[in-house]
Amino acid sequence: MTKLGSRRRGALVAVLLASAATVAGCKVVTIEQDQAIRAKRSLNFSADAYVSRIWTAQALPELQHRAAPARELFPAIDANPEDAGARLGRRASEGGAWTYVVSGEGVVTAIDHASRRGTVEVALGDGVSRAVKLETGPVIIGTALRDALPFIAFDDFSDQLAYADVGRALTTTALARVKSTLEGLRPGERVRFVGAFNLSSPGQPVFVTPVSIEKVASDGVAL
Repeated sequence: MTKLGSRRRGALVAVLLASAATVAGCKVVTIEQDQAIRAKRSLNFSADAYVSRIWTAQALPELQHRAAPARELFPAIDANPEDAGARLGRRASEGGAWTYVVSGEGVVTAIDHASRRGTVEVALGDGVSRAVKLETGPVIIGTALRDALPFIAFDDFSDQLAYADVGRALTTTALARVKSTLEGLRPGERVRFVGAFNLSSPGQPVFVTPVSIEKVASDGVAL
């Protein structure tokens, strides 16, 4: 074999090896996931349409799966915030606040529908001394739902506005689905909920954006 033929053969082998390595490193995605990825980078991106498409199939199941019981989460945060964040939370950006998804049950102790940042305060019990404030809106501060979802990242979107719009759309979608239950609550009633919150420091009040909530009897049976 000539030197030229040997070089060509070597080049061909190198290309084939590189191609094999590339294929081995690829992540196989479904048609729906591919469509979602393409939609996020479209110039005609609609955050509302995107969230509508992923809410039931991806977002809500992921949030429910990631939810840590309040009786375990809050003592862990109080004991060691960084360790609790690493084990039970998520940071959407380096150095940002920890975001947690929490599930809990407790008694409604106060309701504020007069404020623009409306809340329903719930005393958790089960050895958890703190209360949480379930946000009812219409103003919601923060993007806890977006920040809690690992498959939503800033770099996946065309620009910062699209990323921000997704956070807003997730919050709007979640609150629309729990609005009637939240508005019907009264002090003294017992509720079970799942929601997300951002926490920069352990001593801060906990404002939870709820994704599900239901009234329960004293024995824990849903009403």
